[in-house]
Amino acid sequence: MLAVLLSLVLLLFPKQVAAIYGPVSVPNNRYGIHIVDTSDLPDLPTLVNSNGGDWGYVTMVLSDNDRDAGHWQSLFDHMRRTHLIPIIRLATHVENGLPAGKAGAWVKPSKDRFYEVVKLLNGLNWPTENRYIILYNEPNHAKEWGNTLDPEGYAEILVMFARQLKEANEDFFILPAGLDASSASDDLSMDEAEYLRRMVLAKPEILTVIDGWTSHSYPNPGFSGSPYATGRGTLRTFEWELNYVQSLGLSKNLPVFITETGWMHSEGKVPLRGLLTPQQVAENIRIAATVWRDPRIAAVTPFIFNYQDIPFDHFSWKKLGGKEFYDQYASYQNLPKVRGTPRQREAYTLLSDLLPAKLITGSTYILTSVIQNDGQGILNSQDYTISPSGLIPTLEPGEKGTLTIRLETPDATQFSVSVTLTHNNEDILLQQRTIELVPPPSLAIRGQLGWRTTSDAANVSVLVYDKDTLLQKFTGLTMQNGAILVEGLTDIIPGSPYRVVILVPGYLPRQVIGALQATKTTIYPKRFLPLDFDNDGAFTFADIKALLPLSPAVAFTRFFGP
Repeated sequence: MLAVLLSLVLLLFPKQVAAIYGPVSVPNNRYGIHIVDTSDLPDLPTLVNSNGGDWGYVTMVLSDNDRDAGHWQSLFDHMRRTHLIPIIRLATHVENGLPAGKAGAWVKPSKDRFYEVVKLLNGLNWPTENRYIILYNEPNHAKEWGNTLDPEGYAEILVMFARQLKEANEDFFILPAGLDASSASDDLSMDEAEYLRRMVLAKPEILTVIDGWTSHSYPNPGFSGSPYATGRGTLRTFEWELNYVQSLGLSKNLPVFITETGWMHSEGKVPLRGLLTPQQVAENIRIAATVWRDPRIAAVTPFIFNYQDIPFDHFSWKKLGGKEFYDQYASYQNLPKVRGTPRQREAYTLLSDLLPAKLITGSTYILTSVIQNDGQGILNSQDYTISPSGLIPTLEPGEKGTLTIRLETPDATQFSVSVTLTHNNEDILLQQRTIELVPPPSLAIRGQLGWRTTSDAANVSVLVYDKDTLLQKFTGLTMQNGAILVEGLTDIIPGSPYRVVILVPGYLPRQVIGALQATKTTIYPKRFLPLDFDNDGAFTFADIKALLPLSPAVAFTRFFGP
């Protein structure tokens, strides 16, 4: 009964895998970009993974009207292939007239539907171990939170949703909504400091449930500020925010995710001459890199890669109506970057033993097993190595393929072998076994040459095949009274089936398929037929031609002996 109860507990409360890791604790390419249209994903690697970079970030929006799991899994699979790390910002939808008489706004998330989002997010195979989630956007603007200013209500939802995500999987990396640091307090917005103070006052546990800090470090005023400016409302807004939340009681060091930043430029549907030119924005991007090198910054994803209409056309890095980009694209692309190596869950299943329990000393083996990729990475021979040496298939998560290793056995009685994959200097053990080694066994053959009273022959050959691969060839053997002894079999796995082919001059070949044992195996081929007069290993018209010139006595001798 106790065992049954324990099984039920484990079923209802499954053990969670290891928790999140610090994104800057591994080589990290902090550069990324913010998008609104997932169809832009194929164009991003050449920007964020340029100039030495790999595994850059992408901030993207998951709204409540875009929750097709198949669609999102295909996006994540694409990002895995192209080495992009998703930062998912949750959103609801815009509804007009909430409350009555006010303009349209993003509706507040419904607490009783959190489980739907958690189920979707937890059911996806993410490209990396950390699953970065931003819980909504700039709620210190009324239009972003159901036309209300409610820091206490947002704090409650943040804590509740964060806990549900963590209960589902500890890999969720919780980020609060980025706030507008330049907004004043009025009917439409609330000063960020006041908003944060009231949030923490209502729910002090906020400071423990979040794993990082989200910042909208825009260069204000008017998204046109100097890249050298400091303090609140500049590229360094994140510094002011961290200092402020520390004064509210934050005790841990939070990695910073600048998910929105950047300058407006003069080009758009309606050119605005009072704004910076694209060339000036490009120069500001180059200067901004000195700020973004702050070691606390995990990611910076400027707003916005592509927006073809108002109100964000003047932020768009892609030119309207074409495939070309404004100058800030090249400036950002040319920034030196790091080859990121984010952690990925490594899990593989060998669907059959790769290492046999018993092998032969002094042998060379090519061993295979079907392997299934149950992890997050893409197994391949470019990023992974295997020991002992072998061939690694290319497998995306969920796929199966054949793994091959080459193994040489010593002259000993035991041989301990560990088969490991190595990726990013970390070893993944696939199988470990102490193999029993035995001396090369022998093979006894008992056969009959035609209808002769004595079955003696010279220059007999015996070939041992593993399917169609020749393992060993023994030549110059002698058959006496139908018996052939082959000694020194190597390269075989005792107990496994092999194809043994026996070649006797003048006779058609015979083969036997069966298991070869660890000591001595005796096989009984069918009667050897004396029909290979031209010794080509087959009975053809050429054999008939070779038989015709023979006298009846010679032909009789060939069949029945002297």
